[in-house]
Amino acid sequence: MLGSCILCAVLLANVTGCGRDFDAAGYSQALLDLTFQADITKAAAFMEDASAEALMQAYRDSIDRFVEANVTSGLEIGELKTTRFAELVSRIFMVMRYQVGEAKKTGKKEYEVPVEIWPADVFVTFQEMLVEDSLKMAEKIEKGEYEGFAEEEADQQILLDIINHAYELLDTAYMDIEYGEEETVIFHVRAETGSEYSVDEDDMDSLIRKILRLDEIQSM
Repeated sequence: MLGSCILCAVLLANVTGCGRDFDAAGYSQALLDLTFQADITKAAAFMEDASAEALMQAYRDSIDRFVEANVTSGLEIGELKTTRFAELVSRIFMVMRYQVGEAKKTGKKEYEVPVEIWPADVFVTFQEMLVEDSLKMAEKIEKGEYEGFAEEEADQQILLDIINHAYELLDTAYMDIEYGEEETVIFHVRAETGSEYSVDEDDMDSLIRKILRLDEIQSM
């Protein structure tokens, strides 16, 4: 059920730097804090042309895309329940552990920034619990526990139970979160033209996959 991470990988796609004085570590910290903490304070310092409302909307959009791709994929649920899942995922993101290191200048307008992360098991645990829950649901259907409903009503009730169970399971996985050993991801920050810098999208995608252990879920 958990697919590829479609979180907006580069929320701060282009920022104006000042040549060799560009704060690549600060930019990386701002990107991560916006992505995981919904903290627009540092991001606003780099995105002078973006309003606070625009930055917060970018954050909300990235959470919504993540939920759709990795939590409720394939399920047609109402806006209210989608919002509940988004709020829960936001809380999960806020407890992600990372630490930005000192930037190293590697070229005229290129930097490497080490980011230490501690991978969390929330979505791995969630996936394992979903598999177990789906088996229980299949048993209930086979035993005829939904036979008292008309066919359309039965389908709706089954879907409702699946959605409610999924939320409960994700919340349980969040409450029982455990972290793995420290890993390092290297951000490559560069200006392709002029003085507008960005983090390599593949680096951000790699960090998200590792800190949330999404690749392990895909291999299940």
